[in-house]
Amino acid sequence: MSQKHHATFADRFLESFVGSAIFCEPKVAIIELIANAWDAGSTEVNITWPESDGDRFEISDNGHGMTEGEFESRFMVLAYDRIKDIGGMALIPPSHRDKIASRPAFGKNGKGRMASFAFGNVFTVSTSKNNLQNTYDISIDGNNRLTYQKIETKDSTISHGTTIFIKHSIRPQISIDDIKKEIGMRFLVDPNFKVKLNNTEITFEDVPKDHIEEIRVIVKDVGEFPIKIIDIQATDKTTQLHGIAWQVKNRLVGECTWKGSGSEHLVDGRKSIAKRYIFIVNADCLENSVLADWTSFRIYDEAYKKASMEIYKEIKNHVLNLSKSQRDETFKDIENNIKPTLRKMGIVGREKWEKFVKEVQEECPSIGSDELEKIAALLAKLETSESKYGLIHALAAASVEDLNDLNKILEKWDIDLAKVVLDEIEWRTKLLEKLQEKVLNETTDEVQELQPLFHRGLWIFGPEYETIEYTSNKGMTQVIQKIFGADIKGSTIRPDFVVLPNSTVGLYSLPKYDNEDFGEIGVDRLVVVELKRPGVSIGRDEKGQSWKYVKELFSHGLLKDYSKVVCFVLGSNLDPLEAGRTNEMDGRVTIIPMEYDMVIRRAQSRLFNLSSKIKQAPFLKESRMKVYLNDKAQLSMF
Repeated sequence: MSQKHHATFADRFLESFVGSAIFCEPKVAIIELIANAWDAGSTEVNITWPESDGDRFEISDNGHGMTEGEFESRFMVLAYDRIKDIGGMALIPPSHRDKIASRPAFGKNGKGRMASFAFGNVFTVSTSKNNLQNTYDISIDGNNRLTYQKIETKDSTISHGTTIFIKHSIRPQISIDDIKKEIGMRFLVDPNFKVKLNNTEITFEDVPKDHIEEIRVIVKDVGEFPIKIIDIQATDKTTQLHGIAWQVKNRLVGECTWKGSGSEHLVDGRKSIAKRYIFIVNADCLENSVLADWTSFRIYDEAYKKASMEIYKEIKNHVLNLSKSQRDETFKDIENNIKPTLRKMGIVGREKWEKFVKEVQEECPSIGSDELEKIAALLAKLETSESKYGLIHALAAASVEDLNDLNKILEKWDIDLAKVVLDEIEWRTKLLEKLQEKVLNETTDEVQELQPLFHRGLWIFGPEYETIEYTSNKGMTQVIQKIFGADIKGSTIRPDFVVLPNSTVGLYSLPKYDNEDFGEIGVDRLVVVELKRPGVSIGRDEKGQSWKYVKELFSHGLLKDYSKVVCFVLGSNLDPLEAGRTNEMDGRVTIIPMEYDMVIRRAQSRLFNLSSKIKQAPFLKESRMKVYLNDKAQLSMF
């Protein structure tokens, strides 16, 4: 058996493992090291910042420190799992518990401790716990492995704390003022976490004016609340120390977080705003509302309830204003993309649609623009179609004489919706007129003219198709295009139709849902509309072509045993011997040949009767119906 060999490490293994920013960029590195001090339950951090090559770099804290065993099992373990080992909260030294209630930790995997390499090739760690100090040198050996060497163990006058230093460091390529700014923008949320740089404490004065603003919220019978808003103008890795921090008498209440603000959905952790902004609320006037352990306020305290409601409202409005321009731009894009549908709406429907979409933008910012557009398009279809279809279906079932029933139906709808329904009838009448004009013209291009009109008007075939749930099935369309030699150029223009030499085919499916989890499981009903080129007669071969399409769809698994199919084959003339319906697969597939003229005349007759019924409704006589019906603005779409 051959000798075992060990894997070797490339020159930049540790840098690649930790991340080049932590390993090489002093700005990122110092934030990581301060975060380690935060996680150690420190209240004070002192930094000696080198201003020239060879100067000393040092960062010390008064956190819990480490024993020799803890150093070996935590500090020197790559990919250390902090959450598994000691949990997600900082370990607070007993002597600090009168100042720190609780503190969520930054660290999870121990990579931040390698940040000291940004200041030199070798660094020293001196850590004390229980008045015993251990000192180690940390470096990278010739085999690119992380190594440490224990220097000494001795009694310490310091009960707990850690110091990291480099005697002769590399001068960072960033000014002291910029470092103060970066630290100040992130670590001023807790008054009991003080950071000094070269013996000067960092304060809000170190945060540039273009990164900080202050607003004031006055709550009646409670008091005034100054709120500092810090914008780091960048996106941090996490939301840690971002959100809302409540301070009372120079002490942090609970933790800095977006949770509980009522604005969590506005600043979902995946959003840049959540990792960019900090709101620091001075709530000295709520001193009597704080719990004894300072973990939070007393949630049923009237003063806190009143104040938090007003403050969270102000913060929510501020957050919404931050993204207003982006929301407006997204809204305009959506509006333009579904403009054809919006043009069919009346003023009332349009206002309802706009209000709903903007509310979704505000309340559900995690929804992407594509998903929001789908929701907006669906709502637009509902406004232009579902309400009308529901009313039209009910009206179609009422008799002309039965005005009592008719009025009961109409009472469910307001006058504006009744106008929209009448407008829909007018629109449908014009659609039929346009169809009649097209089918009489043998030069009509059915792809560009006939199919789009039938796509909008499945209702032409009868009341049972008065639903917007029938949608163009593009998957089936692609199968038929491939098998039956579709015209590629035409298919590119209208991918939702099959384009054949003498006809076009539209496939409209109604989904089937599972009875248990209500998920979509297939196609319940399929309507196939084959439109022969005007002037083409329908004989046995033309009629049988639809059956070929359906067989292919079954063979490809796109239709199931429960699927029912109706095929409408339309042409200018119909062979009398082929005029009857044909049933296949025990009646699950029905093929219905029809002449264009007959289809249109039947639909016109239904619309005429329906319009007559509506106009006899007593409460509509006083409305300005004639004026409304004379508005032909919608017809511009033709």
